[in-house]
Amino acid sequence: MGVGEVKKIFKEGLSVNALKYIAITAMLIDHIDIAFIPEDMTVYLVFDIIGRITGPIMFFCAVEGYHHTKSLKKYIFRLFIFAIISYIPFMYAWRDTFNILRLNIIFNILLGVLAVHTRRTVKNVFLKAIIIYLLMIISIPADYGELCIIIMLVFDFYYGNLKNQLAGYFLVIVLNLGLLDFFAGPFWNLVYDGNFKFYNDYYWIGYLLPFMLLLFYNGKHGSSDKFSKWIFYIFYPLHLCVIWIVRVFILNI
Repeated sequence: MGVGEVKKIFKEGLSVNALKYIAITAMLIDHIDIAFIPEDMTVYLVFDIIGRITGPIMFFCAVEGYHHTKSLKKYIFRLFIFAIISYIPFMYAWRDTFNILRLNIIFNILLGVLAVHTRRTVKNVFLKAIIIYLLMIISIPADYGELCIIIMLVFDFYYGNLKNQLAGYFLVIVLNLGLLDFFAGPFWNLVYDGNFKFYNDYYWIGYLLPFMLLLFYNGKHGSSDKFSKWIFYIFYPLHLCVIWIVRVFILNI
């Protein structure tokens, strides 16, 4: 793909499918980073920043999927099946110990969809709050933790208004991921101890990359072929299995 094609894509905007492909690419880079690159290398930090693209983009696409699916039951069932399929590969892709609470991102997206559905359908505000709170508790040990549900609820609350969705997402990142400390921290240090020192948690910057990409969302789904529909579900457990095999059985690390 040349520079001209890239410019054309961003000029026409990014569809849901285009966003998914970007998220999948970032996820692969991130997982290769975790599995094979030492943490003290600069490239590890760069790839880690790129990897932050995946979660928020997939949460956004999941909310779009919730509102456009022809069958919510089939959508939920599909998420559940592939969460189960991905359970063992995610368990051992980077670690050698079993932990029943090590839940993958598809499982967490499933909880997010259930939370969105609860917000949309449960009339009693107290029952609604209790159900969503319980779903958030369940999501804590999962990949991205309760942040997944929070972001998905924000995207759903402002569904149909991209500017408000992005503003809500930005506030979640600022309040929950330490960006306030990142930007204001050096000045606080100067006030309290006289030391103007920048924070080293630069990987939080990666959570701003989805914000920039979603600015180009054109409101379209993209190609309706089956490959685009199933690519994330199939690629996720498959690439985890490959990483597991290479890391453990070929490189023995």
